[in-house]
Amino acid sequence: MFLKAIALGLSVPVAMKMARFATAQSEGAPKRFFVFYMPHGIAPEHYNPRVTEGDWRNFALDQTNESILAPLEPYKQYVNVYEGFKYPDLTGTHEGIINCLSGVNTLDSTTPRTTVEHVIAKGLGVKPLILGACSHRPYGLDAQAMLFWDGTPIDPQKDPSKAADQLFGTGGGEQQPAVDPNVELRNGLLTLTEAELESLSGSLSGLTREQNKLAAHLAAVQTLKATGGGTQSSCTSRPTLPTVEQVRSESAGQVIDPSGGNDYFYQEANFRKLLQAQLEVVSQALICNAAQVIGLQPMYAVCEFDFGFVGESDGSGLNTSGSHHNTLSHTGAQQSPSAQYNSPISVDNYLPAPRAPFARCQRWFAQQLVDQVVSILATTDDPAAPGTTVLDNTLIYWMSEIGDGANHLRLSMVEYPQVPSSIHLVTIGRAGGALDTGQVYRAGIGSDASNAAQVNRPAGDLHTTLARAMGVNAEFPDGSSVIDEVLT
Repeated sequence: MFLKAIALGLSVPVAMKMARFATAQSEGAPKRFFVFYMPHGIAPEHYNPRVTEGDWRNFALDQTNESILAPLEPYKQYVNVYEGFKYPDLTGTHEGIINCLSGVNTLDSTTPRTTVEHVIAKGLGVKPLILGACSHRPYGLDAQAMLFWDGTPIDPQKDPSKAADQLFGTGGGEQQPAVDPNVELRNGLLTLTEAELESLSGSLSGLTREQNKLAAHLAAVQTLKATGGGTQSSCTSRPTLPTVEQVRSESAGQVIDPSGGNDYFYQEANFRKLLQAQLEVVSQALICNAAQVIGLQPMYAVCEFDFGFVGESDGSGLNTSGSHHNTLSHTGAQQSPSAQYNSPISVDNYLPAPRAPFARCQRWFAQQLVDQVVSILATTDDPAAPGTTVLDNTLIYWMSEIGDGANHLRLSMVEYPQVPSSIHLVTIGRAGGALDTGQVYRAGIGSDASNAAQVNRPAGDLHTTLARAMGVNAEFPDGSSVIDEVLT
């Protein structure tokens, strides 16, 4: 196989990889994990999936008023929505950001913790990439921003250009990251003609299926050629990151004065651009497998950024101006005139208009995630796992520190009058086939706050399950049971 590859004009490194892959056993697809935080929770009357006749696999994400989850509707087969869970410390509100991913049941900011992305990264033997877009106040990291922990809190990388250089090199002489051998081999195979590919396939006919790892690459390349190509990864070179480069240019030479709030990377005016740039880094890092575990924190738990830009940019006509925390997320719900204490349990027992502006702002976060990451991963053939997409082999965990933004709930319950409310927990992606997706999973939801602690399922059980889907055996202080219904 090595000699035949040389004869076809492939490079010596590619020929050597081809020879090794010809008798190598299949290793399975590489898995990626990405945590995306959204501050200040949700409004259930604009969030809850519409489930048809109790069939938790027959649901709609875009039929609940402003529909925070609507951008995910086209990718519903990859989505799980989790209801009926609770975080530790049922009295905590936004300050619970410090323990929602670790399960530690204390609100002090000194007790050591390890959050789910670091637990998974340690299990995989990799270092997680932690990014931020205005993730804390300019003067420094405080308890309202301590989302990610590895014993001590992690200050996210604020500069997407530095993150990109670390992952992909600068393109100016610095060493580029090692290329995945699957990627290099596949790119070499793409240069061959159909006849040459068929000849190589014939050379593999005497090998067993277990040995024939190269055959999967050959078949995938032949399919790509037959269909005119398809989306290709830029893993063999530095990817194009236009917003990252814009941030690099704009932030160059900025005088950093944290005490005066002049740091470019924490200014409200730059938030949207910073988030887009960091999401550019995330999507390409996952495609190239340059970072296997990533966390991204936009804003912090009591951030007061004005979200007037949402109503202006999406043509909704909604007045979304005002601080995201105090003005928008704190807007109270209003019950429908027909709702009674004994009404059927439904989000329709709240009027949609009062919290529509807040919901539209939270939907904006969903749209950024879909536009910059989900849609790209779902249409990109995994360069390291022929025949699958990157999203097939990725697990995105989208979460918030609370559920109902106005009531600051860190548990699931039926709010008065008969409105079901849960903390915001969503996964997107199949984790290499380990996660059974396309369902709403509902644990017990209490009828009031007094008994919710007894029937709510700990978020630690979900984190244990996500770790297991990533191939890591782990337990968390608030729960260590696996949710069998969402694992394949």
